[in-house]
Amino acid sequence: MAKVGILGCDSTREMNCVMIGCFGNLRGREGSFKDYPKDEPLDLVGIIHCGGCPTAVGTGRIWQQVKALMDYGIDALHLTSCLVQLCPFKDLFLETIKRDYPGLKVAEGTHPFHDPDAFKNGIKELIVQRVVPPQTMNDLVFKRIKLPPEKED
Repeated sequence: MAKVGILGCDSTREMNCVMIGCFGNLRGREGSFKDYPKDEPLDLVGIIHCGGCPTAVGTGRIWQQVKALMDYGIDALHLTSCLVQLCPFKDLFLETIKRDYPGLKVAEGTHPFHDPDAFKNGIKELIVQRVVPPQTMNDLVFKRIKLPPEKED
């Protein structure tokens, strides 16, 4: 049985992301979970989140959480797709985790994105909230997010 942990983006968590896409791919052995044998149990040991932006000054929080997952014997750490797509510190996280835990499998992304640019624009709208009523991650996931009209130059 493979024991896995998930490292997610604190900013998207604060926008009401409940990780449905991540869990769906874990259960269905899709996305970055496709390499695990379907006939073997997959144990989700825990979910951690970064310290939020700007994490560059608070990376110690992530390392403490990764260490806690390692204490429970995880075999792999999956970085959520939103963290991989959006985080300016992703490479620092990957470099440090791989250096400190060389035997740990690290997977980038939990599920594929249909259109990375549309995802980034959707996240921007969730952060800035130019459309009323306020929208959540579910609006983005279910492709019902409304974006304001683009300004002409």
